[in-house]
Amino acid sequence: MNTLGQLKLELLHRGVAFAQNVRSHDLVAPGIFSEEDGQSVVLSLAENFFARPRVNPDKNTAILMNIRDNKVILDMGKDPLEVGVIPAPLFIKDPKASRNPAASCIQLNGYCLNVNLCLEDPTRQLNLSLEDTVSLVRAAFQEGVADLVQLNMDHCAEKDRGFSRLAPLVQSIKKNFRTFVALRGYPPDDLGVIDSFYAAGVDLIVFPLEQYTEDGLPQPAVSAKQGTKGLEYAADVFGPGTVATELALDCKHPQPLREKITALCKQGIVPLVQIPRQGLHLKEELQEVERVAKHLHQTAQKERLNLKWLYPAAEWISPLDAPFYTDKPQTARLAQRPVYQSTLGKTASEGFAALRRKLRVKNISDSYESAGL
Repeated sequence: MNTLGQLKLELLHRGVAFAQNVRSHDLVAPGIFSEEDGQSVVLSLAENFFARPRVNPDKNTAILMNIRDNKVILDMGKDPLEVGVIPAPLFIKDPKASRNPAASCIQLNGYCLNVNLCLEDPTRQLNLSLEDTVSLVRAAFQEGVADLVQLNMDHCAEKDRGFSRLAPLVQSIKKNFRTFVALRGYPPDDLGVIDSFYAAGVDLIVFPLEQYTEDGLPQPAVSAKQGTKGLEYAADVFGPGTVATELALDCKHPQPLREKITALCKQGIVPLVQIPRQGLHLKEELQEVERVAKHLHQTAQKERLNLKWLYPAAEWISPLDAPFYTDKPQTARLAQRPVYQSTLGKTASEGFAALRRKLRVKNISDSYESAGL
């Protein structure tokens, strides 16, 4: 193991298996949770660096998890590593909460509570009610397992990408909780709708440029023209560092990926490099990931990209956690402290965001009512 990033990719590829009596141990059992295709566990490989490998019953191919001196250890030959197991949040495991329809549409990613939304046929209404969603958001915040909320809106044919139906939920979250709200979705046909996103209370925006097929192959999420125009427009509306996109990690064609990273950073747009769900394990693949992470980190520094709005996440490589893929395990740290970890920084950022929004929405028709300011 050269870096913790390399270990993370191998964990995703190989999964973890349990030594005798480990599965039921108090340090491990609370962290095992069910997914559609089996079980997984969230590991803290270092402070603010997470991995979510599957549980693999084949001990010959998986990385073995053991308990020694009441510590969780990954057995990897000469380099055993102590790790932490993140307990599954109680608000999801609570039988009362699990009966909430929103429970199956909510996942945690680092500090971020993700709510997966779509418009259902034939009503074309959101799949989750406002009341059900807000109740689970409240439970997550009361338990202290989340610091921000991201609404993930599936692609839909509506010209505004369903935002008119999403706006009341954004407003309710902003009204009931001291938090930042991110929206991951797709650029509307009328880019002026992005102003309405901002006026309603959305703080962060993610428009993916690329995604993975079910077979794990990279493909465009939207047309390059539509995605680029949406990102450029959003970067003009939202504050520095609050607009991001997702790129697919394609180790077979690394140069186009690096060129995209460079171009996005120059525009003030944060590139998030998605990690394949099945991870990576070949030596040449791991070496290429290290080169991509190094380029991402150096380019963000060169362009003075604002990173404070990023948070540690399990699904992508960002300029924030790129050092975990390039530096030795003993010295790897986040590029900077996220705003969500500092009460003072969070309060100051909330005040600045509210002021900036109030000034901005003066130029947007019907904005005062939608902004709630």
